[in-house]
Amino acid sequence: MKYDAQTTRIEWRLQNLDCENEARKIRRHLEALPGLRDLKIYSASGKIACTLDEQQLTPDQLQDKLEALGFPVLAAREMAALPKVWQNPKVITSALSGVLLGATYALQSSGLLSTIPAYVLYGLAVLVGGFFFMREAAELLLAEFYIGIELLMSVAAIVAFVMGQPAEAATLAFLYSISEAMEGYTEERTRGAIRALMDLTPKTALVLRDGRELEIPAEELRVGDRFIVRPGEAIPTDGIIRRGRGSINEASITGESVPVQKGEGDSVFAGTLNETGALEIEATREFADNTVSRIIHMVEEAQEEKGRSQRLIDQFGRRYSPAVLGAGLLIAVLPPALGASWSDWIIRTTVFVVSAAPCALVISVPITIVATIGTASRRGVLIKGGIYVEQLAQTRAVCFDKTGTLTRGRPQVTDILPMNGMDEKTLLSLAASAELRSEHPLARAVVQRARLDGLSPTEPNAFEVIPGTGLLADIDGRRLYMVRPDYLHQLR
Repeated sequence: MKYDAQTTRIEWRLQNLDCENEARKIRRHLEALPGLRDLKIYSASGKIACTLDEQQLTPDQLQDKLEALGFPVLAAREMAALPKVWQNPKVITSALSGVLLGATYALQSSGLLSTIPAYVLYGLAVLVGGFFFMREAAELLLAEFYIGIELLMSVAAIVAFVMGQPAEAATLAFLYSISEAMEGYTEERTRGAIRALMDLTPKTALVLRDGRELEIPAEELRVGDRFIVRPGEAIPTDGIIRRGRGSINEASITGESVPVQKGEGDSVFAGTLNETGALEIEATREFADNTVSRIIHMVEEAQEEKGRSQRLIDQFGRRYSPAVLGAGLLIAVLPPALGASWSDWIIRTTVFVVSAAPCALVISVPITIVATIGTASRRGVLIKGGIYVEQLAQTRAVCFDKTGTLTRGRPQVTDILPMNGMDEKTLLSLAASAELRSEHPLARAVVQRARLDGLSPTEPNAFEVIPGTGLLADIDGRRLYMVRPDYLHQLR
C-alpha cells in the first residue's frame, strides 16, 4: 500500500479471480462503493488495484466486501493458485455429474432402471454439472443483461431435458462443466511468469536498526534503511552500497552474464545476486517500487492489454451470443407457427444453439496472447501487450543489444594463447588449478574447459581472492596470479 494524507493506494492479489466473468462480478459490486476510485482488475494475474478515500471507505471494509463476494485477499508475496484437482468444487461437481450420467445410462441400458428414476437421475446430473455455469449465466443476465456462452449452454441443457432428451441434457452439462473447470488450470499456467519474477527477490531482509541486525519482511523496507546482504544472497530492493565490495550477478535484470564488481557508492538492483563479499546497502526504493516489482507490473499490464484480434473477438462474442440465442428462438417458433412439429424444431433449435456456441473461438485468442507473454517473460523477454505479439508476424528485422540474448548467457573459453614457450595444456592446467575454488563465472568456464580437454586441475595449496581484481593461488610451489592486466603493473 502507498499512503498520503487523504488517500490509500491499494494493490491486492485475490483468491478465486481467474477469468473475465469473475472480474466483471467484482467490478459490478465495487464500482458503486463511495470512496473507491481508479479501480483496475487484472484477471490474468488475479489482482486488483484502486485508490481509497479512507474517510469514506477503509481498506478493512473493502477487504470484508471482497471476502463476502468470494474473493479473499491474499497475504503479501502470495499469489492466487487453484486448488488441487481433487479439491476444486468445479471439478468435483463436474466429475459427480459424469458419474451420475454414466451410471444412469448403464443401468437404463441394461434394463435395471425404469424411465422415471432415470429421468430423475439425469436431472440431478444436469443440476450438479450445471450448477456453476448456470448460476453465472443467471447473475450476468439479471445484473447486466449480458448474454454469454454460459446462458446458451444453460438454455440448451434445460430445453433438451424438458423436451424428453434427459441423457443429452446431462451430457451437455457434464461436457461444458468439465471444460469450464479445466479452463482455470489452463490460465493458471500463464501465472508462472509472475511467480518466477516474484521469486527473484528474497522474502526477508537483514536490516540495521539501532545498531542491531533485525530480520524483517522485505516488504517492510523503507527508503533510507540500511540492510546487509551476505555472499550468495539476493538483494531485496534497489539501493546504494555504503560499505563493502562484491561481485554482483545482474543477469536476471540486465541479461549480462558476467558479474559486475561494485563497491561503495555504486547502485544495485533488487533481484540481483551478490556472489562475493558482504555488503551494507542503503535502500533507495521501497519494495513495491523496486526494479523487480516494476517489471512484474509491466508483465501484468502487458497481459491485460488487448491486441486488435483480441478486441475483435471480444466484440464478436458480445454480439454473437445474443444473435445465436435470437436465431434459436426464431428456429423454434417460425416453423411450428407454419404448421411444423413443435418437438422436432425445438430439438433442432437445441442442436443449433450448442453447435453454434463460440466457446473455442472466444477463448482462443486471449489464452494464446496471455500464454505467449507469460512464456516470453519466463525466458527473459518482456512484451508490453497483445498488440505487440500480433505485430511480430509482420516483423522483418530484429536488433539485439544484450549479451545472453542470442548466446547461452554463460562464459566459455574459446581460445588459449600461451607465451614464453609454455604449451597450451600446461597453461590451461595451471589456470584451472588456480581457479578451482573460485565461484566466479569466468573461473568456472576455465575449469570446465580443462575438464573437457581431459585435464585434472590440482587442488591449490593456498588461495586468496583480490576483491575487484582476481585471485592468487599457490600451485605446487608456484604463485599464480589470475588478475586483470592492469593489476600486473602494481606488482612490479
